[in-house]
Amino acid sequence: MSDRIRKVNELIKHEVAEALKREGVGGFVTVKAVETTRDMKHADVWVSIIGENEEETLTEIEEKRREVQQAVSAKLTSRNVPAIKFRLDHSGAYAQKIEELLKNGSSES
Repeated sequence: MSDRIRKVNELIKHEVAEALKREGVGGFVTVKAVETTRDMKHADVWVSIIGENEEETLTEIEEKRREVQQAVSAKLTSRNVPAIKFRLDHSGAYAQKIEELLKNGSSES
């Protein structure tokens, strides 16, 4: 990954987090990572949602995508501003499940 793309990813991550906070998205949402394509036309924003209404919160985030996109566009000074697409990050739940399996496996020995 180029240094430029890494900087763009960090800027988008910060701006998306701030915009979601300003927009008052319900639930506890964390922007985990951003993956921008090399041509800077698309950016996948990985979010982690804590709470029982994960799908509802993701729908709410999608409804606020236009406002979030505008916030990113205002801060990004490049010719191309990536179109944002939100994706759920399940790595925390996956890690917790692995940890539980390991804990249960070691207690059976």
